[in-house]
Amino acid sequence: MRQGQLLEKQSIDKIRHLPCIIVQGRYDVVCPATTAWALKKAWPEAKLKIVPDAGHSSMEPGISKLLVEATNEFVSL
Repeated sequence: MRQGQLLEKQSIDKIRHLPCIIVQGRYDVVCPATTAWALKKAWPEAKLKIVPDAGHSSMEPGISKLLVEATNEFVSL
């Protein structure tokens, strides 16, 4: 994919029907929160969860907690 392609309407329309939960650390410098916000704006059906005291690692307590919660939410689908 070229840079920004996922955010284009024709790309989002292909996946819009899929459930999505975006888990983002506020202090993530690898994938800044602005990128998660851009995805949420392009895909309003997605849920966006910002972890206020986390960075990029899925091993951080707040991130791992929300990832488990998201996984459990998908189990019921």
